[in-house]
Amino acid sequence: MNELLIATLGTEPQGVTWMLDWLLQQGFAIDEVLVLHTSASVVEAALQKLKQEFPAYYPSIRFRHEVIRGTEGPIEDLASEKDTWAFLQSIYRAIRRARQMGQKVHLSLTGGRKTMAVYAMVAAQLLFGEQDRAWHMISEVPWAGTERRMHATPPDRYQVVAVPVVRWSDAATVQVLLAEVDDPWEALRRQQEFTLHEVIRRRREFWEHHLSPALRGVAELLVREGLDNAAIARRLGKSEHTIANQLTRIYRAFEDWKGTHGVAGGASRAAFIAEFASLFGQEPE
Repeated sequence: MNELLIATLGTEPQGVTWMLDWLLQQGFAIDEVLVLHTSASVVEAALQKLKQEFPAYYPSIRFRHEVIRGTEGPIEDLASEKDTWAFLQSIYRAIRRARQMGQKVHLSLTGGRKTMAVYAMVAAQLLFGEQDRAWHMISEVPWAGTERRMHATPPDRYQVVAVPVVRWSDAATVQVLLAEVDDPWEALRRQQEFTLHEVIRRRREFWEHHLSPALRGVAELLVREGLDNAAIARRLGKSEHTIANQLTRIYRAFEDWKGTHGVAGGASRAAFIAEFASLFGQEPE
C-alpha cells in the first residue's frame, strides 16, 4: 500500500522534514508528501527550501504542494471564518483523494497555524480509515529565529506522538463520503444525518426487543405523557406496586442497554424520558 504524508506548512520547513525523517525511521514506507500552504511570502520562502531539499535528500519520494484557495483565489492567511473553511475544504479533499486512491494517510498536525491542526482533525474524523494515522511533533528546539536545520542532529531533542482520531463515521458512512461527497459542509451534514438515523434505530431496537409488550405500555405512558406511577396505575388498571416493579425492570433493561449497570446513581426517570422522547415526537424537559 502506498503511504502519503500530508503536512501543513508555515514559516518553518523543517516541520515537514523532521516529521518525514521520523516516519521513515519507524519503517513507514512513505513514497509521497503533500504540503498544503497559504500564499504568504514568508511561507513561500519555506516552500522553496522544501523544493530544494526533496530532490537531493529524498530522491525516491514524490513531493507535491497545493496552495489553499478560496472563492476569490489563493488564501494569504487564515484570518477569517471563510479562510478556515477554505482550508478545511482543501484538507478534506486531499484526504478523500488519497483514500480513493487506496493510499495510507499519515497526517502531520505540526506546521502552520494552530487552526490548521484543528480543522485537519475534523477532516480526519470524517474520512480516516483504520490504517490512517495522525501525528504531532513535540520539540525542545526553539525554531523561530534560529538556523533552520532541515534534519535533526543528535543533540536535538524531539519526539513524535500519535494523536488518537475518534472517528465520527462508521465504515459504511465513510464509503458514502468517499464516493459521493466532495464538500466538507455536505459531509458534516451527511454525517450528522447518518448519526441521527443510527441513534433512532438503536432506540427503536431497544423499545421493540428489550421491553415486553406490558413494559412497553408502561414506558409509553411515562415517556409520551409524563405520568407518575399513580396515574399510570389508574390508566392501566394496575396497582402502584405493580407499576413500580415494572418501572424497576424497565430501568434495569435501560442500564444494561446503555452499559451503565452498576454505575453510581443508576438510571433515572428523567434520563429514560430524555432518551426516548424523540420516538414519540416529544421534546424532553
